[in-house]
Amino acid sequence: MAKRRGTAAAGRTLDTATLDAAARFYAAEFLLGHDVAHPTVKGRFARGPGFVRQQLYDLMFKDEFDYLRARIPEHLGQIDVDRFERLAAEHFEPREEALLEHLLAEKLALFPDGKPVPGRKGSTQVGAVHVGWQTVEVETLASIRRRKAQGLPLHVPDRADRETRLVRRKTVWPVYAGEMAIRQALAEAEAEGRSYEFDRAVDPYPADMPPRAAGATNTRISNEAAIAAADAIVDLLDEGSTAATVRGRTGSQPAGADETESGTLLFTLTCSDPAFGNAADGTPGGVATADAVSDDSSADATGTLGYCRAGATGTGADDHIDGEAGTSGADFNFNTLSIVSGAAVSLSSW
Repeated sequence: MAKRRGTAAAGRTLDTATLDAAARFYAAEFLLGHDVAHPTVKGRFARGPGFVRQQLYDLMFKDEFDYLRARIPEHLGQIDVDRFERLAAEHFEPREEALLEHLLAEKLALFPDGKPVPGRKGSTQVGAVHVGWQTVEVETLASIRRRKAQGLPLHVPDRADRETRLVRRKTVWPVYAGEMAIRQALAEAEAEGRSYEFDRAVDPYPADMPPRAAGATNTRISNEAAIAAADAIVDLLDEGSTAATVRGRTGSQPAGADETESGTLLFTLTCSDPAFGNAADGTPGGVATADAVSDDSSADATGTLGYCRAGATGTGADDHIDGEAGTSGADFNFNTLSIVSGAAVSLSSW
């Protein structure tokens, strides 16, 4: 559990463990001394003082901005502190107060004093609930492979030349900030036989039906079979109606990709279309490496990244891969695991 410290706003806490790590990361980027342009986004920086300035300006919450603004100099030498303060005086300012208040209400359903906005849920996803099963139509693997081999676009309207199949997939209900308080108020009102003024703020969901857990196996296969299997696995990410996504969350990786996601949703990245090229011989094994993955220009929440989940459409109904997150040597690698709401997030390698 991350160490947390209260803020001036009642009912609002700071994830200081994440913010302290972010301050160290931003200090290191500031010490680089020169700006590195973003490889794909015009006008943005990937590293350097300009990157720090843009990241701080993009932050969603003023208390997080103020905390980072005060902590970054603690990791700089005196000469660099002076340079930081000169630059900060001109360029390191938060967004307008009215916009920050709007973002707080929109993201967390809170007023600046920390009190909840009555009957409103935020847009920050803090968890998910498995509520049942559904039958969905997806493109077959053979159809995906044929279209990839022919260089045809995978996700376009009216794909008349594709073959599909029906599959049984779980239905996942996202849970947002403030939602559970509304549901509790609804339940209390129902138990007392009275109406609740904000009964349309959330929709009812059916009883939870836990998914079946995946098993394990000690079977060994050839490199040729492993390469074919790797291709089959990653091709499943192209079966949906849109390009695949990678979602980053706090906490520990679930027992399997069939399990409902846990933790707060920090960001969503969009994969190339298709997500992967052909797998290669890993000597031993088969290795599939993702093509370019687009940044999330504005993180959804603040927290320490624990794991990532990849799915064909990002709804949780057709997830196929998850893995640990790290800065090197992990399944999903990033330049930092300290994610701050509003900051840009880039995937280094998958």
